[in-house]
Amino acid sequence: MPTPSSRAVSIGAASEYENQTFGREASIPPRLECVDFTDCRFVGLEFRSVRLLSCRFFDCSFERVDASAADFTDCTFRRTSFPDCKVLGINWTILRALQSPRWERCLLDGGCFQGMQFAGAEWVESRLREVDFSDCNLQRSKFHGSALDGANFNGANLKHADFTRATGLFLDPRHVK
Repeated sequence: MPTPSSRAVSIGAASEYENQTFGREASIPPRLECVDFTDCRFVGLEFRSVRLLSCRFFDCSFERVDASAADFTDCTFRRTSFPDCKVLGINWTILRALQSPRWERCLLDGGCFQGMQFAGAEWVESRLREVDFSDCNLQRSKFHGSALDGANFNGANLKHADFTRATGLFLDPRHVK
């Protein structure tokens, strides 16, 4: 596996990376397929409109990353955090798995999470305008201090969900569980 280096790294030159930090100097091809990342940090990178196909991210952190309009078809994210990221207009339903995610101070407007299983997920001080959470399992999920203007929770399971300090929240009790 590649080792950390001070020179620019070309992501995708290897099929797996472990304990790596990829900063602004890292280059990302427009299409990346079947690459595994474990305990990696992505800091300040732009993933805008990049196609990541069947990639796997375990215990990774995306910090100050712009992944707006990226394509994550068949990707897996486990125990992944997203502090200070911009991920606008993402269709998260095309993922293979998204387990134990945590978003902090992120912009997630226009995203679609429809029907996903998110028991215990966290959105902290994030903006989730016009996001589709319909039919999601959001049990024990936290939306602390998040802006939820226009978010759709129809059919969602919100048992023990925590909306402390959330704004813009509208729930029709006839349409949530």
